[in-house]
Parts: sequence; structure tokens; C-alpha cells
Amino acid sequence: MSTFDLSAFELYALHWDERDQAITASFEGPLDEVTRRTWEAPPEHDWIRFHLRFAAVDDVEVRDWNYQLPTRVEQVPVGDRVTVTVTGEGTDVRFTSAPAAQVGSRTSKARSF
Repeated sequence: MSTFDLSAFELYALHWDERDQAITASFEGPLDEVTRRTWEAPPEHDWIRFHLRFAAVDDVEVRDWNYQLPTRVEQVPVGDRVTVTVTGEGTDVRFTSAPAAQVGSRTSKARSF
């Protein structure tokens, strides 16, 4: 999963585990017909939460963390790694890592978590 379109989803948590040099980003958002099939969600489900883990993190820069929506997460492949930026109003976090790996997901009816 070296590239993954996150533009339709909201970042609701960013956790840095300095012991394992990993960052886990948690997202949620609506499912449409196409993404419902992608996530193999039942037809009645219209919402998803998922977590991406970035391992072997280097070069972490946290210039600002105000966390106000919308927050944008971008991944740019650079060789066998990715450069990740998390930006928004008052938010600027950057790091490099191994490509993201999905570590969990759950679909449901909207806001029924």
C-alpha cells in the first residue's frame, strides 16, 4: 500500500510509538458504492473506520499541532519509502517511513460506533 487516496476520509487520531518507531493514523468517513466494494462492506453499511501503520519512521518534524478539520494526509513514494505530510489549519507534521500497512478496519451504519 505505497499509495492510498485518503482525501475522502478524516484523520481522527495520530499516534507516535517511539519505542517501535511507528506512527498509526486513524481515519473515518463515508462509503459510497465503489468504496463499499473496495472495503467489502455489507450493502447497509455506509461508514468506515480504519487504521494505517507507518513503520521504520525517520525524520519526524512536528512544526505545529492544532488539529482542526479538515486535516489533509498525503503520501508521496520515494524509492521503497514514503514521505508523509499531515497538514491543516495550525497543523504541520512530516515524516518518512516504510509504506503504510492497514492494521484494522470496521464498517458500519453511519456513526453507530
